[in-house]
Amino acid sequence: MDLWTFQRYEQPRLCVDAIDCHESDSIVTLRAGPHQYRLAFDNASAASEIAAELTTLRNSKAPLWTALKEAEPDTGWYELMRFLDTRSLIGETRDPEHGLAEQASTIEAYIDETAITVIDALPSNRRALAATYAASQREVLRNGQIPRGAYRGNMDPFNPEEHSNFYLALLALEFQYFRRSCLLTLAAVEKLLARIAGHEDSRIDLTQDPEFSEVSGVFDLRDLQCHLWLIAQCIARSTSEHAERFKTAPTPKLTLASGLEFMRQTELLTRETLAMWGPNRYVVALEQLTDPDSSLIAGPYIEQYHVTRRFVEIVAPLLSTRLATPLRNMMFRYFGEEFGHEALESATCEALGVTKHALDVMLPLPLHFAFVDALTTMADLDPVTSFAAVMVIEGVFGEPPKLSLRLQSVGETSPAFRTVSKEHDELNETLNHNSISRDCFENISAVSALRQLQTIRRVLFLLELNHRAWDDIAGFYGSQRKLTIQGPFGRPLDPQM
Repeated sequence: MDLWTFQRYEQPRLCVDAIDCHESDSIVTLRAGPHQYRLAFDNASAASEIAAELTTLRNSKAPLWTALKEAEPDTGWYELMRFLDTRSLIGETRDPEHGLAEQASTIEAYIDETAITVIDALPSNRRALAATYAASQREVLRNGQIPRGAYRGNMDPFNPEEHSNFYLALLALEFQYFRRSCLLTLAAVEKLLARIAGHEDSRIDLTQDPEFSEVSGVFDLRDLQCHLWLIAQCIARSTSEHAERFKTAPTPKLTLASGLEFMRQTELLTRETLAMWGPNRYVVALEQLTDPDSSLIAGPYIEQYHVTRRFVEIVAPLLSTRLATPLRNMMFRYFGEEFGHEALESATCEALGVTKHALDVMLPLPLHFAFVDALTTMADLDPVTSFAAVMVIEGVFGEPPKLSLRLQSVGETSPAFRTVSKEHDELNETLNHNSISRDCFENISAVSALRQLQTIRRVLFLLELNHRAWDDIAGFYGSQRKLTIQGPFGRPLDPQM
């Protein structure tokens, strides 16, 4: 961490009630509330001069502040200011209302531009349906908590019989994530839904809304922009013919089972379901690809960077859960083994022609952004599902990394790409990350039939989210002749910026 110094104040002011110095005395006395500080000087003249200068510092616009902010350490004035600052006698006078107003203005612009770009471009019939869905989703946002344990009355977004529209179910999951991680985003999303629904309160002055005026600078506005884009995309896609949940393999008759037996059955169900779906659009496109310079190669690494840079968030909720010692140790180890992997993904992207600055400015494709939110929410709601869901991230135990191998074979003409892309894949294989689910369930002696059903539904939903996210990569990057990435509000962005 950086050491705090008084020179980091933007508009500093000396906050004391009185500064006293008698003509015959070499003592300067500062009073602040019940506190009193006596500064001794060599002579009365020096004390009087310092007292006069300190008096000017009670005004944040005093010229002396400019010089003090450039003062070198170990000088007399620097040491005096450091002393006063460590006694909390220097305050910041920058106008806090400006920060709140600026934040509100930025969010309002994000909401408007997102709605215009995504929703207003829809055909009239889908725009009307989007308005209907947005209105109903406002109620879900306010009242629709996802059950943590057994079903207790709220609709279960993971049950396709209750939520047959994939994107509306994903919205319920996102709302749960916002409740946990960012109330500012939750409030902004409600404003976006009101805007799409055409509700009158969508135009309320945000500076007067307590959800927006409590703090400024705490929450990341770029992430908020990404989430607004995600929510608008979900509303738009919920009106399409492709919104219906995928069919899955039938769930077997469930009875009380050991953890390992449950995991075995979940693996079988996963394999059968994936076989029903067939390869995603990205895999199909990659199998037909011969051009090693195609944007289709760069796409997954660009999007996976945005998953990897947040990956430890997926594990973090489990670190504060009172897990049994073997499980707790395993999760701390998993966290440590994943920490910092984004550097490998960033290096891969750079080898493919995407700068770090471009990665930080772009907007991830919405379903890849949602994938991290969903897994993080699962870790918060339900450790059992979170353990099983590692299989969705790291691959089913025993299955070779076919996609990684195919990417490497197509991109093998680029030595830089081949070196950095293989490093992460080999690291995961060395660390046995596709064994984590089994390792976890080895320590779980029993799982009830109800919890098994709940976990299966959640894992199948995450599988579908992952499948659709890869479809998106094929759709966005597959048609490009020259690589571009998704900028704010979906605008094309130069990867070399």
